[in-house]
Amino acid sequence: MKKQWIILLSLTAFFMMAMPFSMNVEAEAEGAQVRILHASPDAPAVDVYVNKDKVISGMKFKELSEYLPLDEGSYDIKVFQAGSKPKKSEPVLEENLTFTAGGASTIAVTGKLEDIALKEFSDDLTTVEDEAKLRVLHLSPDAPKVDVFSLDTPVVTDVGFNSATEYQTLPEGDYSLDIRPAGQDKAIFNVPNVELKKGENYTAIAVGLLKGEPAFDLILAKDS
Repeated sequence: MKKQWIILLSLTAFFMMAMPFSMNVEAEAEGAQVRILHASPDAPAVDVYVNKDKVISGMKFKELSEYLPLDEGSYDIKVFQAGSKPKKSEPVLEENLTFTAGGASTIAVTGKLEDIALKEFSDDLTTVEDEAKLRVLHLSPDAPKVDVFSLDTPVVTDVGFNSATEYQTLPEGDYSLDIRPAGQDKAIFNVPNVELKKGENYTAIAVGLLKGEPAFDLILAKDS
């Protein structure tokens, strides 16, 4: 009988310890997911603050953070030149953004320094079991509207600066992506051997400059 009581007490203690952990996991799952992208071609490295907390240090052009979990609500997002003292310096950018539970966002520092801005793009983290999902995010300041082709098949068309397409479902495989000025046949950029896996979501991000440095490039980010 004493042994049974010991077992019951041990099980009770286990479940009491497990309950808060389960609740925290559920709470985190119900929060928002936010990642930061540095896409301003002529801007220096930056530090990013959420409310008063520094969440990114020394982020350089073309760098993309992992998703950061946040509770649902409004947040003050500030971007400083890397190494600045917030109490002594004014932020380069500041926006108050509201994030919804269960949602995901990419917050991009975009545009040239003369018209630098902070843009929010909603991400889709829901996957399709048997196919890949791909969208295009156009953040190249001097590039025209573009079409994206795989061989001669259009993937997305007429994508303007500071805009994102809807996600398109595509079969798993390797793709050669051509970036063309909208409505034209000649590619201005090609990315060969782009591997898309089923059950995964991706964002192809156009960054850089067609004329000048840093040069135009395409970043393939996994949205997960």
